[in-house]
Amino acid sequence: MRKTLLLVSALLIAGCTATEPESSSTTSPTSTTSHTSSNRSSSTTGPTTSAEASGASCREKASGPKTLSYAQRSGVEPNLTSLDVYLPPGCGPAPVLMWVHGGGWRRGDKSNGMRQKVAWAESLGAALVSVNYRLTTPDSGVQWPDHGQDLAAAVAWVQQNGPAEGLDPTKLTLIGHSAGAHLVAIVATDPALLPDAGADPAMVSCVVALDFSFDLARAPADKMIADAFGTDPEVIAAASPNVQVERNGAPSARFLIATRGGRSRVADAQAFVDLVTTAGGSAELVDASPYTHNQVSTRLGAADDTLVTPAVTEFVQSCN
Repeated sequence: MRKTLLLVSALLIAGCTATEPESSSTTSPTSTTSHTSSNRSSSTTGPTTSAEASGASCREKASGPKTLSYAQRSGVEPNLTSLDVYLPPGCGPAPVLMWVHGGGWRRGDKSNGMRQKVAWAESLGAALVSVNYRLTTPDSGVQWPDHGQDLAAAVAWVQQNGPAEGLDPTKLTLIGHSAGAHLVAIVATDPALLPDAGADPAMVSCVVALDFSFDLARAPADKMIADAFGTDPEVIAAASPNVQVERNGAPSARFLIATRGGRSRVADAQAFVDLVTTAGGSAELVDASPYTHNQVSTRLGAADDTLVTPAVTEFVQSCN
């Protein structure tokens, strides 16, 4: 009888293995261009209920960050083409909120200001994936479309490799602030960026763009724009999400835009929303006044925020 009880107990314990939060680790670099079409097709299946099938054991606590390489770029610091994965508690693959930091395409890091956003994502039962990308610095030689190609490669990596990391790539929302808002908007509106990286645009459910000008050609001419995009008017126009919608029609992803500031900035955001909806797509605008530009990001996920977090939360939940 004692042996029988011990055997039953062992079987019950093996049914769902709980893990402690993982410490930050880095896998060997993964090239997003080397995956086969069979890898991409396998990521389009619906969520599996088996933790074993998803490549992740059950988690009693949130885990992360786990740092992973999404691409290899010759001569580029590996951290710039990496992402951090924060998983919520649970057994199955989690919906993905991909966060893209701002910083004028020239500064910032995926680890900055993440604690509050991670807790917010966890409250929604979602994984937060924070992405780095190459930055335009004086000695980097990085210029558009390098930033957009990096984000597209990160999206492709999640679609192709996400299930093995406990992620559900069929429930993917892109969220960015400032320059990051531009990047999430342009990869969802430019018909070439995601496919060229091996990603499927139809698998990007929703996009949240927090406080950015969608028409770069009308943005104040300054060194930041010139450094990141050059001075060719056609390059700048093609890098503008509103121009991409004008040329190619509405994106498949739904958009939520949060903005604040002067009349021209709000008008620019409203013009983008109008372009998308007139073309048959889905876009809505949230007024984040009187927040500052930085507060639109730093207040996201705060328990006492009544301007940005409730609207983004409702939007994300409708997407998943």
